[in-house]
Amino acid sequence: MHSRHFADLQQKLLSSGVSAKHVRRIIVELGDHLEDLRIEALSNGACEVDAHKEAASRLGNQAHIAARILERTELKSWPYRYPQLARIYFPLAYVLLLTAAPVFAGMANSTKLARWGVALMLSGAITAAMLLCMQLAIVLT
Repeated sequence: MHSRHFADLQQKLLSSGVSAKHVRRIIVELGDHLEDLRIEALSNGACEVDAHKEAASRLGNQAHIAARILERTELKSWPYRYPQLARIYFPLAYVLLLTAAPVFAGMANSTKLARWGVALMLSGAITAAMLLCMQLAIVLT
C-alpha cells in the first residue's frame, strides 16, 4: 500500500543512485511512520480521509525527504560513490563476461555440445579414412 504512496520518491532515489536495498528499507520505514501518524490522527478523532491527509502533511514533503536522503553519500551504490573506478571496472567485467559467454552457453547446452563434438570428430575420421583410401589407391595403382 505504501509503495504506491511513495512511488515517485522511490523512483527518484533509485535513479539518483541510492542502493536498492536502502531504498526498500527507507520506503518501508516511511510507510510505517505514515501508518503510525495516521493511527494517531484517527485516535484523536479524525475521519479516515482527514487522518491520511494529516499524516501525509506531518510526514513532510517527499521532495524534501529525497533531498535529505541524497545528501547521505553512504546510501548510494558504489558506482555512484566511485565513478572513476566504475569506468575502469565495468568495461573490464564486460570483456571478461564476453569471453566467458561461450563457456556458459556450452555448459547450459552440454548435451547438444557433446553430440556436436562427437559428430564433428566422426566426420573428421570419415574424411581422413576416405583420403587415406584415395591415397592408397593412387600409390598402389
